[in-house]
Amino acid sequence: MTRPPFLFRRSPAEGLDLTGKDRASFLQGLCTNDVKALSPGSFLWAAALSPVGKVLFPFRVARREDRLSLFLSGSMAAGAAAHFRKYAVFQDARVAEWPAMMRFDFFGGLPSDPAPEGAELWPAFFEVAGTWTTSAASADAIERSLSTLARPIEPEEAEALRIEAGRPEAGREIDATRTPDEAGLSEAISTTKGCYVGQEIVARLRTSGRLPRRLVRLRFDGAETPPLPSELHRSGDPSSSAGWVTSAALSVRTGAVVGLGFAARDVEDGATVEIRSAPHLRATIERIERR
Repeated sequence: MTRPPFLFRRSPAEGLDLTGKDRASFLQGLCTNDVKALSPGSFLWAAALSPVGKVLFPFRVARREDRLSLFLSGSMAAGAAAHFRKYAVFQDARVAEWPAMMRFDFFGGLPSDPAPEGAELWPAFFEVAGTWTTSAASADAIERSLSTLARPIEPEEAEALRIEAGRPEAGREIDATRTPDEAGLSEAISTTKGCYVGQEIVARLRTSGRLPRRLVRLRFDGAETPPLPSELHRSGDPSSSAGWVTSAALSVRTGAVVGLGFAARDVEDGATVEIRSAPHLRATIERIERR
């Protein structure tokens, strides 16, 4: 059977638009990456932090002609809008949630035809070859058109691709208990921009080089998926604590389960770990190398 040129996934899209003459400087002081360096049509990965340097929410930001467009994961738009509005009182910066929108994520390639009229293209991001965001009203017609060319991706297949790409997800690897470096957001942090909320903590932890744990990939021995989240211990040492598994899925490519999770600082790459609640499930710790 011939594999289609791409796979796609349809899901709700959430985001914010920032307008007003101060929008760039406003966002610059509230996120981890250098928004002022954005050229038209380009995008950055960034995160908003609490004053103590913990991740509130990650997002992608694109510079459009008349606004900054923030693409969020999951059901985060209302909370993100409230967060930004707290700081917008004395600046010419307005925060608006997107109306009802849908997103089409593509895997393995992109459609040969350009994005439909009214849709906005978001470039490749980890395992996703590209994304269209479009109005909810036009989504059914777009899906019918795409279905003549390719098939929707299965949820577990998409999850395995995310894990294999090493992309942390809000609500799994990213939450308000973790710093951005700990949660695998190092590419979302500028080391040259000025101050932003939480920056002092991020800089201090980077200077000390002593993160309590790090994001890792786990290669399991078989096809049984562990319960989530699960605590890890070192192989043969049930009394030890090695970290946690936060995501897991069966890889179509390898036929075995792959996971993301956090390894304690003293757990080395290549170490074998076991699930505390199911010791027969063993995995190897892998460093996440991103291209």
